[in-house]
Amino acid sequence: MEDIGSMMMGMLPAIGAAAIAPAFVIFGYWFLVFWDRREDRASKDDKQLGTKLVLWGFILGGIVGILGGADMLVSFVLSGFKGGFAAIKGALAGIVTGVAVAGAFGMLFLPRTNNAANPQIERYAMGLLGLGTGLAAIASLSALINSVFFAKGWRTDIAPNLSHLAVFGAVAGVALLRHGKLSGWTEPVRPAMPQAPAGGGYPPQAGGGYPPAGGGYPPAGGGYPPAGGGGYPPQGGGYPPQGGGGYPPQGGGGGYPPQGGYG
Repeated sequence: MEDIGSMMMGMLPAIGAAAIAPAFVIFGYWFLVFWDRREDRASKDDKQLGTKLVLWGFILGGIVGILGGADMLVSFVLSGFKGGFAAIKGALAGIVTGVAVAGAFGMLFLPRTNNAANPQIERYAMGLLGLGTGLAAIASLSALINSVFFAKGWRTDIAPNLSHLAVFGAVAGVALLRHGKLSGWTEPVRPAMPQAPAGGGYPPQAGGGYPPAGGGYPPAGGGYPPAGGGGYPPQGGGYPPQGGGGYPPQGGGGGYPPQGGYG
């Protein structure tokens, strides 16, 4: 019974890949032909819609195969590497097959189309991938919480659910971000950082805390006496003015004889 269970788990990626590819193509055709009849739609004159639907169907199938193998591999690691290399042969087979399919159709054939200029089908594919893996991640989270609350075994319940949550949650995030970018999402506007005041980190000249322009030293006319003021004698003071006191005036009396004579 354990071998049958392991074989079924190994077949799940192939089953999912075989189911999602035709479903995506069929429903994509139905939507584009019978539902989206707007005259202003971007894909009105796109003659490669069918080709891109088929290519993205194969790419999605390859991605599903990679997801199934990656989920089994992560679960094997979290379970403590029980079972040896034989337990991950199916996981590795799913990963290798998925990479080969998705890589071949995504790198060899898709660039030949106008997918870069008209990414409508890619937007549908990313939306489907994000929705599917997101729902799987939500279910895995619920099962994980249930396993923890009821104290179930790590290897049989907790580790597999934790692996599902990690793998499908990560892919859902990437797919939804890509879908949003193709749909015209804009980056949130971050609040602008406050600008430092002019003068580099000092308060404005009219404010306190630091002296005004010319500060640090008393303003002109203060701390040191103004020109002609006290502290130092004014011009003409402290030393006798020219023409009087201290030194005799020119041309008259005392101290030095007048010009023109001695004695």
